[in-house]
Amino acid sequence: MGRWFLQLGLFLLALWAIAHLYPLLLYVFLAFTLAAALDPAVRFLNRLLPYPSAVIAAYLAVFGLLFLGAHLASPLLLAQFRYLADLIPEARHWLEANLGFAVGDLAGSLAASAKAAGGLLVRVGEVVSEMVLALILAVMISLEPHLVQRIAPYLPGQGWERVLEDTWHRMGYWARAQFLIALSFALLMGGWLFLLGVPSPFALGLLGGLLEVIPFLGGITTALLASLLALSSKGALTALLVLAGYGGIALLEGKLLIPLIYGRTLGFHPALVLLAIFAFGKLFGLLGVFLAVPMTILLSGLLRHWRG
Repeated sequence: MGRWFLQLGLFLLALWAIAHLYPLLLYVFLAFTLAAALDPAVRFLNRLLPYPSAVIAAYLAVFGLLFLGAHLASPLLLAQFRYLADLIPEARHWLEANLGFAVGDLAGSLAASAKAAGGLLVRVGEVVSEMVLALILAVMISLEPHLVQRIAPYLPGQGWERVLEDTWHRMGYWARAQFLIALSFALLMGGWLFLLGVPSPFALGLLGGLLEVIPFLGGITTALLASLLALSSKGALTALLVLAGYGGIALLEGKLLIPLIYGRTLGFHPALVLLAIFAFGKLFGLLGVFLAVPMTILLSGLLRHWRG
């Protein structure tokens, strides 16, 4: 009976912590996701270097490449995002004048999406302190090679080590795969739009990559925006080619990448992933959208453990 009351008390304490400290807990969860994603790189470098040196080398290599790429691409992308924000109202007026099609609400929402994505690049300094803290915490987590074995004994019941190990590996796989999906969509969509001569092709590609955290919906938003711009600036044929190119990319994702990641590896149906994204996004905002799948992985591991 005493143990039951202790578990109930811990559960209520956890609920209180989540209710009052969830912004901090989300960044802690982000740190664990980053550490899980970089774990294979750390273990690979550990064959050549001592473990602490391997951790530092892995983080420096990965984030150094990311920062270098962002630094080289940011002037072009910022210019294209500004041009894109100015071009959307012109495209709306063109459609209303030539087709008699009122797209005020649609174009306004698409313009807001483009400005929001561009704002992520412009206003990154506003959240840099939280991201730096999450990165430092991720490094500290990675520096502890037996973290799961240390945590498991403090949890009630048996079998937690296996559950936590499985959750850790699945979270890391998702993070790496999601990055590759976003990068591949950005490159494929941006390259296709560039070949078609659509304005701001790489900004549109990056917007699609950022929105790919929501499977299918992010790509559809980008394709609609790109086809709208293509229709007003290049004509109907180019707009159809934009949609055809997106259809090919979506077919590749739908038949290969997303079933492989969310089905065979994570064990989730894509519909469950979308539901989790909307639910966690409603509860926790933008960061909740990004961390919806890792949190679902954790909850599914806990549910399997409690069901025996």
